[in-house]
Formats: sequence, C-alpha cells, structure tokens
Amino acid sequence: PLVQRIMLRTFGIAALAFVASAKPTDDRYAAACAAAAKNHGCSAVCGYEAVKAGDDFICMPTGEATPMPFADSKEDMAEYCSFVATKYGCCDTCGYKFDASVGGCVQEATVAPATAEERKVSAAPIIGGSGKYRYQYMPELLQMPGASLVNCHGLVTDAENNIYLTYQNDGKDQNCLIKWKPDGTGGEFMTGGGTDLCSGTPHGLKITTEGEGSDAKQFLYHANNNQKLTKTTLDGSIVWMRNGSFGQDPSLPYRPTWFATPPNTKYTYLCDGYGSNHVYAFDRETGVYLNKTWGGRSPKAGVDAPHGTFSTNHGCTYDPRIENTIIVSDRANHRFEFFNYDPSTYTEFEWYKTVDMTGPMGEGTLPCNIRMYPEQEGIAIVPDLAGPVAVMNNANEVVSVVNVSVLLAEQQHKHPHDAIFLPNGDMVVATWAPGRISYWKLLPAEEGDETAQL
Repeated sequence: PLVQRIMLRTFGIAALAFVASAKPTDDRYAAACAAAAKNHGCSAVCGYEAVKAGDDFICMPTGEATPMPFADSKEDMAEYCSFVATKYGCCDTCGYKFDASVGGCVQEATVAPATAEERKVSAAPIIGGSGKYRYQYMPELLQMPGASLVNCHGLVTDAENNIYLTYQNDGKDQNCLIKWKPDGTGGEFMTGGGTDLCSGTPHGLKITTEGEGSDAKQFLYHANNNQKLTKTTLDGSIVWMRNGSFGQDPSLPYRPTWFATPPNTKYTYLCDGYGSNHVYAFDRETGVYLNKTWGGRSPKAGVDAPHGTFSTNHGCTYDPRIENTIIVSDRANHRFEFFNYDPSTYTEFEWYKTVDMTGPMGEGTLPCNIRMYPEQEGIAIVPDLAGPVAVMNNANEVVSVVNVSVLLAEQQHKHPHDAIFLPNGDMVVATWAPGRISYWKLLPAEEGDETAQL
C-alpha cells in the first residue's frame, strides 16, 4: 500500500528525531512508558501483561489495568483498549508495535542520549507528504493556554476562515470550543454554551450556512457521546439541545458521534457511531427526530460487510463535489459508504457506492472522517485513527500520506480523529488519546519525486 511505501523513508528520519530527546515531555508518560518497558511493551493500562511463550513474550489480557497517563472517560478507555487489542496488546501510547519477526512488541525508537548530529536533525523542519501535497509542521501555531485537551475531536472553519476545535476537557477546564484566526494565531474560548454545552464528551462538529443573502447565518452542530445533540451559534450559544433519548428505539444503544448537515435541505442526519450504528433523520430548525432511520450494525466486520450497514459509522459528511451525496465513515469496516439523499424529503437515504480504504492504507486502516474541497481541485482529507492522514484526489484515490503519528511521535500526536484543509491549502489535524492539534503548512511540490517524504 502507498502508506507502507512512503513510511519507509518517513520512519528513518522521524525515529532519529525522536531519539534526540532523552527526557520525555511529561513525567506521567515517563512513568507509564517505564512500566511498559518492564512489561515487554505490553499495554498495562488495558490490562495486558507479558507472558513467556517459548523464546518470546506475548501480551495477554490477564493483568490488572493501570491508570492512563492522561485523564479519559470510561467509554473512551474502552474504545482505546479495543484499538490496542487489534495491535496484539502492544502499548501504542509509548510507541510499541507488534513485530511478527521477533514475536512480540518492539518500540519504534529507543530513547537514548542525543549526539550532536542527532540534535541537529531533531531541530530540522518536520515535513510529511509527497508530490504536490507536502506539509511542514508549524509548532508555534494553534496554541491555547488554559485548555486541557484530553481528547481533540472535531474541526471546522467558518465563512471568515477562522478555525474551530471541539474537545473533551478534564473537568477543571470548563471549556470545549476554541476559535483561532485563519493563520492559527489568537486562540479564544467560545463560551456561549457554558457547561451545558461542554459537559459530557463533546465529539463531532459541523458547520452550515442557513438562510440566504443578508439573512444568511452560520451554525454549529455538536454531537456529544453522552447522548446530547446541540445546535449553536458560532460563539457556542445554544439554539436547541436534545438530551437523552429523542424518540428512537429505546432497546438500542445510543452514543452519537457526528452530524451530516447538507446546506440544500432543512434536514440533518445523525450517525450513532458508538451506539446503534444507525443514521437518524432530524429537522435541523427544531432538532425534532423525524422517526426515520437507516443502517444498523453489520452482521460481520470488514470491507465486504453488507452495504448500508456499519461497524462504527463514526463520521457523516455532506459531499459538495457530488449532487445530493452524504458519505458515511464506516470506520471498523475500513471503508466509506456513499448515499443519495433527497433535499425535499427526509425519507430517502440510499446507498450507491463504496470506497475501500484497505488498498492504499493497509488492512489496519480506521478512517474517522472525510472532508472534501471542490475549490481545491476536489481533493479530500481523511484522518486515520491508526496514525496517518491521507490526501485523496477528486476520484477518491490516495495521492499523499502524512504519517502524523510517526512524525510527531515525541509530541504524542497518536491517533488522528479529524482533519481539515484551509483555503490556502494548509492542513489542521486533531488527535485523540491524547488530545493534540497541529498546523501543517503546504510546501511547494517536489518535481519528479512521487514518494518524497520526511
């Protein structure tokens, strides 16, 4: 796959940058990673312990779980540990991955005292991507003192190109919504919704322009994992809120993840990605459920699961490149499902196409979301919870991969959860477990090198 080919060059330099820092960025991580090392790379926070098997140590879920080195909810811990289970129990947070050649967990890089040459390399720009889609990490941007970014979840830009992030806080920080200027400076909390908006686990974020001409106004749609749906103005002030069940089948689990908010209809569509795996139709003006649903959990996981069923329908996104289309990020099935809707009614949501992400991104790919940009040659951006961020062309083919989790391993940017392009072509990435946000500046293309990546 493309992601594997370009990671060969990525890993060598990123690993050298990682080892150039002998001191971890946080004592909590130092303690957790010291424990992981004693545990032969197994994830103690998910209850894995190293068990001798011949000449190897394998990770078995027979131990007692230890605290995560950052605050997190019970539900997010369960999701994180389900992710670790797919990695054979290796401690992803400390950079361990399963290596079949040695029969156990190995660390991507070994922390060691830095040589003068290594310090020189670590000070070099961090660059990822290939061809015409190459990006440089800009660490001085998207700063927000006072924000406790436990998990960074959703990103949007408004009509003036300001950048918004919704995040889960630690309970001491009472905020959950930040706005930066278009250049990534001047962060400020959007406090209009107060704790009513920010309690629970703020997750998916979408923005839609409603009305026409001088009456046009933009609104944010928030999906909170703690069974809370909210429409707000840009400062977070609440227009409507739906707490708890909204009239759906009460026997089904319910943990909503994201709205799709097409601009040419009065209806909005909710993906219940951590709950029932259904898609629900709502009236966007009132927040009233319209008693119409589609989908449900796939009878089996994988790209060949029945179309129109899901295994974590995590993201729902209106595609402005294609008439009346919503794309569902069917994360654990490693695919995107395309649906037609009818703007005049809420009764139609019909599958017509699938894009399999395992070919270009590998069998472990977990596409969280997709955002499309018809004004930028129709490209799209895909954050992958497994670590990379993909750039796709107008035909939904992967043309570049930025290996965020490798390039920013030292900074703990582990699991891309949302990503957007800015009008100037730059990229913003929000990551989960732990919460991080990064700004990436678009660089000139490297002529004649389709796999160039640092």
